Amino acid sequence: MLESLYTEAINKKGSIIDKIKDYDNHNLDISKFWNDEKIPKNDYNLTIATGDGSKHEKKFLSFYFYAISAESLIYNDKLSKIESSYINTMPHSEFAKDRIRNYMGLFEVKNALKAIKKYDVDYYLYDGSLLGDLIRPSPLEKKIPQSLRYDILDLAEDKIKKEIEDIGEHNVKVFSNELVYKNLKNKIESIQKVGNNKGFTLENVENYLENIEKLLTLANLLKYKNKLIAISKTSTATDYFDINIPDIAIFDKYTNSQVTGYSYPPKYSHDKNNQLKREFPVENEFFKSLVFTIFYVRLEKNKNILKIELPYKANEERIKEIIGIISKDCTDGYPYLLKKAHHDVVIKKNDIEQLSKIIGIYEKSGREML
Repeated sequence: MLESLYTEAINKKGSIIDKIKDYDNHNLDISKFWNDEKIPKNDYNLTIATGDGSKHEKKFLSFYFYAISAESLIYNDKLSKIESSYINTMPHSEFAKDRIRNYMGLFEVKNALKAIKKYDVDYYLYDGSLLGDLIRPSPLEKKIPQSLRYDILDLAEDKIKKEIEDIGEHNVKVFSNELVYKNLKNKIESIQKVGNNKGFTLENVENYLENIEKLLTLANLLKYKNKLIAISKTSTATDYFDINIPDIAIFDKYTNSQVTGYSYPPKYSHDKNNQLKREFPVENEFFKSLVFTIFYVRLEKNKNILKIELPYKANEERIKEIIGIISKDCTDGYPYLLKKAHHDVVIKKNDIEQLSKIIGIYEKSGREML
């Protein structure tokens, strides 16, 4: 099989190279969106925090075994950390991997909220896109008839809100899981008996409330919006240029890599320009009121472009201030604390293998004969 692929690569080498060149043949005026300017590093004594998460799952014949880890680092003269971890099994289902990914995201957001509340953080460097977390609806939501979602929300919303408000007092966890099976099981089953039973299972209720928990945690985190700086290494966003190539790729290719700089004017994302059109089951007015400032920056010469999101409208003076803050402690053009958090939490294949052995899981995965 590999031989035929090698032959295919040789035969298509020319046509694919020509196609790649077509991606670059755009007459783009980058100068109207980019400033080659070195921003002075911020020298204030600030408390800076950041975090990252990781997940890995192993597929067995009957279930998934998975592990979640998340870490927030807080620095002001000394380094403090918040570590959260979780391991469990999950039955096979259409959205099992989405749920595990959602758990990781929930742990990251809860860690961030806990760090801000507990350590009086000046700025939290959020790994990834806050806007992306909001514009991606959960595929699990529609598994429950809409007429019954309100009844479930009435049972669970206040309890989830209380758990999130008290996040500084307990370990980070997926609260909705235990809420369904420890506190609400009988009430949910009574709703199930009189309602539309199509697709209505305890597992679907659990899935639905996991999404509600993530949204409520994000709403709480975004109330500290002036402290949040979201940083992405990659992005598919096309806010600046009306072509089917990500802005981050265009800025990386067509700007002078020998100097630092940033994109200006920034782009603003709001529900009016198609970013937050969907209706949220909770905190809808709050989410719809948000405006995101989006810009790109190269913090060190010959290093990659980063995408920055601020969950409020920021002018150029504020953007320069933010660049000065995130460039203060960088290595290879990327904030050191973010890099350290990533290396601390990453879960590798060997780790999940060792964890499954410690637990004592010896069921077949189905790949033993390969």
